[in-house]
Amino acid sequence: MLKVVSTLFAATLLNAAPAVAADAKQELQQKLESMQSLQANFSQQVTADNGDVLQQLTGELTIQRPNKMRWKTNPPDDTLMIASGDTVWYYNPFVEQVTIYQQQDATANSPMLLLLTGSDEQWQGYQVTESAPNEYHIVSDTAESELNLGFTNDMLTDIELQQQGGDTITLELTDVAVNPSLERQLFTFDVPDGVDVDDQR
Repeated sequence: MLKVVSTLFAATLLNAAPAVAADAKQELQQKLESMQSLQANFSQQVTADNGDVLQQLTGELTIQRPNKMRWKTNPPDDTLMIASGDTVWYYNPFVEQVTIYQQQDATANSPMLLLLTGSDEQWQGYQVTESAPNEYHIVSDTAESELNLGFTNDMLTDIELQQQGGDTITLELTDVAVNPSLERQLFTFDVPDGVDVDDQR
């Protein structure tokens, strides 16, 4: 009898889990949909799997849905990433190089870019669960990386990206402005003279 009850219980969990996951994904998508644009400062910390802090830096994050992002870190570790909707530019002024990616391909490898889209197609490769009230855990079907998003009063305030190699990137957003009016040139990039271009498209 115990075996039968255990089997029924397991079957109930298996049948219920997709519905819970689907509800969590839909709820998260709705939260992000209400955030058509966002500007914030951030503090970022990179931690190794053994707990050692590898890097700490600050910067600015700007989002314009759908599909546009500007990510700028401050000196001495200044870098710039711009997602224009079609293309992602990653510029490192220290090594004087810009790397260019097709944005659709970059999204497949980075759940961070899910913040930019409401497309069901781009969300298909990810599973979402609500790990705590207003906290969402996102994992790709390939399990290459995992993303945790935290909201305060429906405002995005915490981002944690767990990479396949074991490093964890944690961001705390401050001075968050939701749905500000943004200038178009924030999401364009002109390659500076003398900079090497690594075009991965």
